[in-house]
Amino acid sequence: MIVYEDARQWVEFDATVRRAAGYRRNRRLSRRPSREELAEAACDRDGYLRQAAVERLAVSTDPEAVPLLLLRCVDWVRPVRELARSIVMSKLDDTVLRAALPLIGVLRRRQFDAWMTSLLREALPRLLDDALALEDRETRRWVHTEAKGLLSRERLLDIAVRDHDFVVRVLCGDALLDRGECVEELLAAGAPKVRMRALTLLGPEAAVAHLADRSSAVRSMAQALVLKAGGDPAAHYRAMPVSFGALAGLGETGTAPDAPVLERHLADERPRIRGVAVRGLRRIAPESPAVRPLLTDPSPAVTRQVVTFLRGKFVDLATLQALLSPAHPIHTRRAAAALLRDRDTWRRLHTDLTLLRDPDLAADAHEDIRAWLAHSADTYTTPSPALAAEIDAACTTLTPALARQIRFALPKLT
Repeated sequence: MIVYEDARQWVEFDATVRRAAGYRRNRRLSRRPSREELAEAACDRDGYLRQAAVERLAVSTDPEAVPLLLLRCVDWVRPVRELARSIVMSKLDDTVLRAALPLIGVLRRRQFDAWMTSLLREALPRLLDDALALEDRETRRWVHTEAKGLLSRERLLDIAVRDHDFVVRVLCGDALLDRGECVEELLAAGAPKVRMRALTLLGPEAAVAHLADRSSAVRSMAQALVLKAGGDPAAHYRAMPVSFGALAGLGETGTAPDAPVLERHLADERPRIRGVAVRGLRRIAPESPAVRPLLTDPSPAVTRQVVTFLRGKFVDLATLQALLSPAHPIHTRRAAAALLRDRDTWRRLHTDLTLLRDPDLAADAHEDIRAWLAHSADTYTTPSPALAAEIDAACTTLTPALARQIRFALPKLT
C-alpha cells in the first residue's frame, strides 16, 4: 500500500518511477494487478501503460486512486490527461477534494492548461478555510490572492496583521487599502510595504508620527511626505527622545553638525544603538575618528557596520594584523581580515596565506585564494620585494600544485 501524507511525495514518486522504468513497448498490466503494480503503471514512461492504469483506477476504491488520477490529469500525453480528468471528477466530492487540496495546489504549477487552476478556484468558496491553511507556500499565496473577495473585513485584517508570510500579509493589507478600510490599523501593525502605502492615505501628521518608525522603508516614506509638505525631517529627529528609529532617521537626513549626537551613542550599552550610530556617521561624517575603536566591539553586528564604514579609508597595517591574533573573537579577526584584503591585491593574498593557519578562518581564506587565482592573479601591480618574499615563504606550507600557481604570478611581477 502506498500512502503519502506530503503532496510533494506523490510528485516525487511519479518522477522516480518514470526515471526507473525502462521503455519497452507492449507491456501490459496483469489481470489482477496489486496496488503497488497499478501505482507504478500509472506513473510509467509508456503512455499506453499509463492509460491502461488510469482505466483500472476508475473503479478502484483504494486511497491512492485519487492522487494517482490527479497526477495523470497533468500528464504530458493528451489522451491520458483527458481520460484521467473525466474519471477523477466523479470521485471528487467535498471530503475527497478537501484531502486532495495540497496535491492539487502543487500540481497546479505543472499544468498544461488552466484545468487544475479552475478546479482549485471552483472549490475555494466551499473549502475556503482548508485552502487558506495549505502549507505549500506558493499555493497558499495564490489562494489568498484568489480569496480576497471572499474574506470579510475582519478576516483580511487579521491575516494582514498576524500571518507568518509577509507576502500574504501584503496581499490582504493591500486588499483592505484598495477599499480604503482599516488604514490606521494597518499603519500600526501591517507589513512595512503596507504601512508605507497606508501613510500616503493619511495626512502629514501621521507622517511626522512615523518618522522614527522601526522600518527603514516606512521611515523613508514618512521623510518624503514631510519634505513634500514643506517640513524638515532632520529638525523633527533632533527634537525627539533617543530611540533606534530617531537615531537612524537623524543619520539618514541629518548633516555634519549632527555628528556629535551620533558619536555620543557609540558608547551606548545597546548594540543596536551603536550599530545605527555607526551607520549614520557613514553618511554625515564619513571621516569621524570615533568609529575606528569599535573594530573591537563585542557585537558582530556593530563590527560589520564598522567594516563598511572603514572600507577605502586608511587603517594602520600593524593594528589590523594584530587583530588577526587568535586572542581576539572570531568576528574581530574576520573584520580585520576584510579590511586587510581591501588594501590591495597582494595584501589580500598575503592575508589569506596567513589565515590558513587559523582553524576558524582557514576555510574563508582557501575560498578567497581560489577567487584570487581566478580573477586577480593576472594583475599589473607588483608587490614590494619584502611582501613578495613573505608570500613566497608562506607558499611552503601549501600543496605543491597551489604553491606553483601562486609562485607563477610572483616571478612575472617582481
